[in-house]
Amino acid sequence: MNPNKQKSMQHCPCGSGKDYTNCCGVFISNQGIPSTPEALMRSRYTAYYQVNMDYIARTMKSPAADHFDAEDARKWAEKISWVGLDVIKTKSDSLKGTVEFRAYYIINGKKNMLHEISEFIFEDGRWYYVDGTQPKTKPRP
Repeated sequence: MNPNKQKSMQHCPCGSGKDYTNCCGVFISNQGIPSTPEALMRSRYTAYYQVNMDYIARTMKSPAADHFDAEDARKWAEKISWVGLDVIKTKSDSLKGTVEFRAYYIINGKKNMLHEISEFIFEDGRWYYVDGTQPKTKPRP
């Protein structure tokens, strides 16, 4: 874990309001498995916050995993300061799920937003991230 980010880990970075050790920390430390696509998405956000690419890699499957480069992702994540997460909508059945979210971050002194609809599958007793798309936004008048 990035030592510069440890001091703000009392509350989980995912925005749940819970203590890290009782939230995403359970999953990232491999002491539990996220039971919903939203829980997995929140833990992946926290892993990016921590620059923990091992967790990111082990929670994804194809097609997302096909082009994932842990070192490139690590270099990018080290430049980012994550500042917030808003879960907009979740939907799932027993085998597939989606989570729409907005993640806010600062890079090069500028605040940015990642708006994504993440897709998940349930396989071998656990959820995996498999793809993400940018929602189509309506043009401003």
